[in-house]
Amino acid sequence: MSETIPSPTDIGALANRINLHTRDAHNKIDKAMSLNIAFALRHRFIYEDIIKTYFVVFSTIEDNVDNILINDPNSQTAIILKSFYVDEFRRKPQLLKDLKILRIDPSYVNNQWLNTRPELINFINFINENIKESPISILAYCHVLYLALFAGGRIIRSSLYKNLGFLPNFDHLTKQEMIDQGTNFFRFAKTTDAENKLRWSYKKNYELNTRNQLTELQKLKIIDTAGKIFDYNTATLFEIKDVNKNELMHKFSFKLITFLIEEWKFNDTVITQTTKKNILFSIAFIQSVLVYFILKRLVVSYLL
Repeated sequence: MSETIPSPTDIGALANRINLHTRDAHNKIDKAMSLNIAFALRHRFIYEDIIKTYFVVFSTIEDNVDNILINDPNSQTAIILKSFYVDEFRRKPQLLKDLKILRIDPSYVNNQWLNTRPELINFINFINENIKESPISILAYCHVLYLALFAGGRIIRSSLYKNLGFLPNFDHLTKQEMIDQGTNFFRFAKTTDAENKLRWSYKKNYELNTRNQLTELQKLKIIDTAGKIFDYNTATLFEIKDVNKNELMHKFSFKLITFLIEEWKFNDTVITQTTKKNILFSIAFIQSVLVYFILKRLVVSYLL
């Protein structure tokens, strides 16, 4: 076999077998992720939930990767991992950067916040128990989750670049600096060419080191794990949507008011953006006049 990445029709390639087995689940999670990202571009609290969720997920996976590489370096799994898994793939350090710019404490995410996410806890427990029982199954996570970011991350990143309103405002940062510092999760390299080379190397070495070194039983275990990853990941994404929907609908809160205003600003079905800007300006002007007269009245009362 030539040392290249497998063609899509190569049914002997483990990656292709995983893709074929998880095609329907892949379509389902694409819809869930697209829906969450669409709302995340308008509402910062949803984007924050996505970042917090995948900080927990990738931290768990990478802790398991390190455990295998450090504690069992001569095992079959460790040897295969070392053939394709390089530091550029690691998402935990990148997610820590995103949490920092979003002003979120990682210890809060791993404790108080995580305790409010039962589906995510189920996913984390599955990852740890699954890899402990069958270390070779970690190769399923390396294909499903990391390659999903390679493929979809660029599209998501492009949308994020056009909608930076969900990030905090820092006067000392330019738009490009905000992009560089606030969207680390979705970037694997500084340039598109470097990212393409990294992705090609990843897929090539993954294929070369899984085709002949694994038994058919091991491959079936990895394929089965891949399907379960999609199920848990989909449930986790829907949990983000459901939790935030429940918080919004539970009571007439500031979050609900903000949500409605932002949805109204982004929806052009009935009122044009120009009209909306005029209305918002008018509201702001009326509020300013009201504040002026209230303050004036207080000052007069004080002087009298």
